[in-house]
Amino acid sequence: MSKSRVTPLKAVTIPRLELTAAVVSTKTDSKAVLGYISNDAKRFHVFVANRVQYIRDRTDIIQWNYVQSESNPADYAARGLCVKELINNLMWWNGPKFLWKKLDNCGSSCEQRSILEDDPEVKKVSFVVTSKREVPFLDRLNYFSDWFRAKRATALCLRLQSKYKKTTETSEEKIDKKINVTFSPVTVSELEKAEKVIIKELQSKHYADEKRVLQTKENVLNKTSSLYKLDPFMDTDGIIKVRGRLSQANLNEASRHPVILPGKCHISELLICHYHQRVYPQGRGITLNEIRSAGYWIVGGSSMVAKHIRNCIVCKKSRGKTLDQKMSDLPKDRLEPSPPFTYCAVDYFGPFYVKVRRSEVKRYGALFTCLVSRAIHLEVAESMDTDSFLNAYRRFVGRRGPVRQLRSDRGTNFVGAKNELEICLKEMDQTKISNVMLKDNCDWINFKMNVPYASHMGGVWERQIRTVRNILSVILCQHGNQLDDDSLQTFMVEAESIVNSRPLTLDSINSIENLDPLTPNHLLTMKSKVVLPPPGNFQNNDLYSRKRWRRVQYLANVFWSRWKKEFLQSLQSRDKWIKPRRNVKIGDIVIVKDQNETRNHWKMGRVSEVICDEDGHVRKTKIMMSDSCLDKNGKRIKEFTYVERPIHSLIMLLEYKE
Repeated sequence: MSKSRVTPLKAVTIPRLELTAAVVSTKTDSKAVLGYISNDAKRFHVFVANRVQYIRDRTDIIQWNYVQSESNPADYAARGLCVKELINNLMWWNGPKFLWKKLDNCGSSCEQRSILEDDPEVKKVSFVVTSKREVPFLDRLNYFSDWFRAKRATALCLRLQSKYKKTTETSEEKIDKKINVTFSPVTVSELEKAEKVIIKELQSKHYADEKRVLQTKENVLNKTSSLYKLDPFMDTDGIIKVRGRLSQANLNEASRHPVILPGKCHISELLICHYHQRVYPQGRGITLNEIRSAGYWIVGGSSMVAKHIRNCIVCKKSRGKTLDQKMSDLPKDRLEPSPPFTYCAVDYFGPFYVKVRRSEVKRYGALFTCLVSRAIHLEVAESMDTDSFLNAYRRFVGRRGPVRQLRSDRGTNFVGAKNELEICLKEMDQTKISNVMLKDNCDWINFKMNVPYASHMGGVWERQIRTVRNILSVILCQHGNQLDDDSLQTFMVEAESIVNSRPLTLDSINSIENLDPLTPNHLLTMKSKVVLPPPGNFQNNDLYSRKRWRRVQYLANVFWSRWKKEFLQSLQSRDKWIKPRRNVKIGDIVIVKDQNETRNHWKMGRVSEVICDEDGHVRKTKIMMSDSCLDKNGKRIKEFTYVERPIHSLIMLLEYKE
């Protein structure tokens, strides 16, 4: 009768299961296991190797034969038989027929069984091919990133070389002599010797022709040589040095005759890095002077030092400049003719101190500017909170009409007003309100806010604030500082009138024949003396028409015609940020500029998201910064914060390379 066992629940390979069965019963029908047992060349893993060795120690390979599947009664136990088939099955009750024959006819031998190359139980064999090509000495030094480590490694190699060259002792004396296994530190003389070897190899590679000329009697270099102006010579050690004009100077030998080194090589970069760290990362001049005082003259050293400083992380933290990008194109809301203050921007300025009875209180100026006509509207705000801004905004809209879009920075009062209006809008029937507003050809106000710390993105209103401040300073100087609310409001209106009367262009100011210069008041008050051929269907006579609406329409058309010809063309050129720069990429390591902290306390971050403009340039990013805090158990943990910043607030440390 045959015998079967159930496999364990843990996943085990078939060859391992049958090897285990072979150890237990010394009978199996697996070709793979028979191949394992008969194998002498392959190396197996520990599990298989131990069991194969156990079987071969207790049996002979000739005793292991392969049993065909149709002659194996164990298959009936595994696959199952009904009762009738089991009763009439002679193989189950009597065993396979080959067992009743002679030993020579019992199955097939396992000696010729082969093992597949991709068998998981066979150990993988790796081959290491070595070539006889010799690696140049200078190429081996490219491994090092520190000048001292490169010299020390060279010194140790020279020490080992000198030991191999000592062949005076006989082999018997070497056996009797105790081997000294202690390591002695590298001495100063060994470092100096190693330095000379490195310099000689470097000069032989880069200045082979000059070295050959200096060894001759003529000792005169060709004028095309990069060393011609240095008047070089070769010392007793075979090293090329600068002769120069300081031979009579009261300096040491290294400073009077420095060693000449090529500029674009790894050794020169190691030297620059070494002496740059010694001067506590200073500028290019101090670093270059330190290198030359130490006795090295690097050809083109000024540009090499400048390049190293540009890539120095410490120098970037201390003196690195913020990023910039090509100035973007003007948005559509500044280029399309539209009614006054349809597209406008807002910002606060101040404070101003006014008298309220016996106390002094603060007042602020809220400036609304039209993005198209550059007209301004000034309101007095009592505080910097959201309620005060909403009141100032309502007064502005009540006098200037509805606003379609409002630009601003990320002031808390502006953000609060935006959120407040959005909450109020959700409480109403938005569909009904939208239909009513569309009848009047108007939309709901759209807030567009710049990213934090991006004052340059609001230059259109920041420039207007400076103009208003200049005018207010003159008015306040004339009327004194004892103001009240009534006086301050009057001064704001006076400043508003003066700013709106300023010319938008300067081309026609000095010419008598030209028309009056174009001002924002031409559109706001329609008080113009312009006499031009009228565009459209409105004629020159409409200027004196009794129909007021035709007079207003004519003056408006004249304003927009001159606005396109005179003012709009003046916005064509870029005053700065002319060239496109490398776009900031996700993964770049940057320093985030913080106006409220000193430079040494600015935090590092990683760019997690970039925001591309329509022209494909990145000017706004999201930065991931890490910070530490204490949890409930008092342990310090790291947490990550994400902030949105313009690229002009970032200093590039490391560029991400895919």
